[in-house]
Amino acid sequence: MKIAVIVFPGSNCDVDIYEALHSVCGADVEYVSHKATSLDGFDAVMLPGGFSYGDYLRCGAIARFANIIPAIKKMADEGKLVFGTCNGFQILTEMGLLPGALKQNDSMQFVCKPIDLTVENNRTPFTSRYQQDQHIVLPIAHGDGSFYADPSTIDQLEQNRQVVFRYAHENPNGSLNDIAGICNKRGNVLGMMPHPERAVEEILGGTDGLPLFKSLLDHGTVKAEA
Repeated sequence: MKIAVIVFPGSNCDVDIYEALHSVCGADVEYVSHKATSLDGFDAVMLPGGFSYGDYLRCGAIARFANIIPAIKKMADEGKLVFGTCNGFQILTEMGLLPGALKQNDSMQFVCKPIDLTVENNRTPFTSRYQQDQHIVLPIAHGDGSFYADPSTIDQLEQNRQVVFRYAHENPNGSLNDIAGICNKRGNVLGMMPHPERAVEEILGGTDGLPLFKSLLDHGTVKAEA
């Protein structure tokens, strides 16, 4: 399984995801510039956190026009795995691969700390190594992480089990229904505000993010064997 990590101007978590996959999981992973126009040969794509150029207008609003975006949409349409964390989640909503939007935290302050989550759906390619309703701890670091969507969209997300992660005890940003991460109906596109790539080794404070990357790699192995 070959994985692309997209690098936008301002990205600062691209290295985190690369090292989580390469150094910790031993995966075949490669950096790809936002200027590239093809993702041929890749089986999955990661949109990292940090910042993308133009975030001062609205997070991800300019990044969605990058050269690489059509190739990411193509991968999603083909059923390949697309993952975005933090700013990557914001970009996924801006480019229309996931519904809703991420707005400024209700506190109007940047929040950076570990947060308790519940795994709401362990039947996605990203969560198969978690237990249903498992409680995990992952770090967050964002100023615009409050998930919002209209009531009918929220209802559909809940009914279709597209809510994958939920804030368990404390909602740090005011997200509707305590939503911390969602997937598309097909389940091959996941966006979340917490940073699993920052929780893959005990020296970093915990390993609750590691099952996400191992689930992704499991999915690639199963598909290859099929």
